[in-house]
This record gives sequence, C-alpha cells and structure tokens, in this order.
Amino acid sequence: MKICVVSNSTSKRTDYFIKAGRSLGADTCFVTYDELMATLPEYRDTVVKLEPPVFQETDFRKYNSLCRDYRKMLRRLAAVDRPEGVHFLNEPSAILCALDKVRTQQKLAGAGLKTTPLLSAALRTFDELAELLYRQKRGGFLKPRYGSGAGGVMAVRYNHRRDEWVAYTTMRWAGDHACNEKRICRLTNRKEIAVLAEEVMRCGAVLEEWMVKEKLEGENYDLRVVCREDEVDYVVVRCSKGAITNLHLNNKARLFGELSLAPSVREELFCRSIAATRALGLRYAGIDVLIARNTDTPYIIEVNGQGDHIYQDMFTENKIYTNQIRTIESLFNGNR
Repeated sequence: MKICVVSNSTSKRTDYFIKAGRSLGADTCFVTYDELMATLPEYRDTVVKLEPPVFQETDFRKYNSLCRDYRKMLRRLAAVDRPEGVHFLNEPSAILCALDKVRTQQKLAGAGLKTTPLLSAALRTFDELAELLYRQKRGGFLKPRYGSGAGGVMAVRYNHRRDEWVAYTTMRWAGDHACNEKRICRLTNRKEIAVLAEEVMRCGAVLEEWMVKEKLEGENYDLRVVCREDEVDYVVVRCSKGAITNLHLNNKARLFGELSLAPSVREELFCRSIAATRALGLRYAGIDVLIARNTDTPYIIEVNGQGDHIYQDMFTENKIYTNQIRTIESLFNGNR
C-alpha cells in the first residue's frame, strides 16, 4: 500500500508526515494537487492525505481568491471517480464542510455540542454589525465564513460607557488594498475598523460572540485538540495577552499538563472534541476549544479538517503523524 501526502509544495507538514511513515516502514511520498488530479485514475491500493496549500499572498482579496480556488479543487476531488482501493484519509467533502463555518455550526448543533454562539452569517455593512453589538452589549469575532486561521479575523468590541470602539486584527490597509500581517494590531478609529470589517464581509463573513476565555498565569488561553478517530493525540494550550491566540502570531504555546483542569473537565473536553470530529465525518481534525471563564465549560470554536500541524509535537515525538500512519495501516492494510 502506498500513502501519498498532497499539497501545492512541500513543507514541514509534508516532510514530517513522510518522516513518520518511513520510520514505520510505510511507502510514503509527496505529490502536488496537479499531479494528483492528473494521475488519480491510475492509482491502486493508495491512501491520500490532503494538506492545505501553502500561500505567501498577503493581499486579502487575492488570498481569498486562492482559497476559493482550493475549495473548487476539493469539490473536483470529491466528485471524481476513484479506482477501487483508493481512499482519502479525510474525504474532500468533509474537509470542505469544516472550511465552512456556517455548515460546521449546523453539524455541531445537530450533534448537541456547545459552540461559541453564532450571532450572524448575513452581515453586509459595519452599521449592521454595530447595531447588533449595541444590542448584544458584548464583543464579537468577525471572521471570513470560509477557511481557517487568523487571516481576516477581527475581534471587535464597543464600550457603551465611553462610546469607544476597539478591534484587534492582523489586517491593515496598505495603499489600495487590505493585507494580512503576522502580527496583531489594535485599532480604535471607528472609520478604520469599519472599512476593514466591510472588506471581510465582502467575501462572506460570520459574527460570533466574543466569549471570555479562561486564563493561565494572567494570559487568555484556548486549546487546539488534535483528534484521530476515537482518540485525542495531542492538546496544545495557546496563550495570548489579547483575544486572538493563533500561534503563528507570536503567541505562546504551553503544555496541556500546565493546566489545573479537573479530571471531569478534561474528560468532557476530550469527549466533545472527538464528537465534533465525528460530526463532520472526519477521521482526524484539530478542534479549537475555549473554556469559558469561571465555568469549567468547554465550547467549540472551530473544527479544522487539516488542523494537525503542531510544532510542539512535531519537533519532539512526532506522534500525531506517526499515529495517523498506524491508523491508515489499521484501516486500509490490516493491523501492523
């Protein structure tokens, strides 16, 4: 049996997955999406793992266009007639579902799972957002409906007492276009916030409630829980002094063992993460979860059908990818 990992170019993701496969004696290789589309009908006895493409584009509209093209590619792969004996580790259709925050919320709600509340999926203007937050009297996270990661995300809050707006985002206006940066900016000018927010809305956006996260040593944190079938392979704690915790934005990765969570909370966290993976029809996923402050209650923020890329594990045990190889061989090639 052959195992192929696919992206538009090699990366640490693909390199360490192949390294894990070869450490177990598995026939593991890299192919591009173009190569996969051209040769898939010729495949035999093969398992395919789809990784996200690597983009360097910072222009927000151009980046969204590239992401839209990738979703089209996934739809093509979902529709193609594949030979008998050819399997996807995560089906393209399941990855597509996870890339759509509205569909993901619907699936999770259908499974009875608690999620960060969705306030709107139909905002078109900043005035609409402002009116909603006035009524809500809480902040909100404005996010592109499609995709994952911090690109285009804006944490927006209105202070009624001071009549002041504040937003935290990786976006800024550069000449004639909005761009993403690998750092978080704090904005307080209403007009500047509005222009960037409406740029996000043009590509389709959702607004989620800004829930107050639990703290670890004075910093807000949430969790990336990497699930595989009925197991949790890894949990990384993502800490930030602000609202956005993505690790590529110079936030801190802490060890799960540093949290003083009660055993019952840990069990609930694991069970909900595994249930979320199942609800979307995924064999593995990275589940973003927050613990609401002073409640011990886990809420699912997002499900990432390709969210298993954890440096904390990769550069030490590399067990996430090693366990995936074992799962592939167990499911499709008998037990190792």
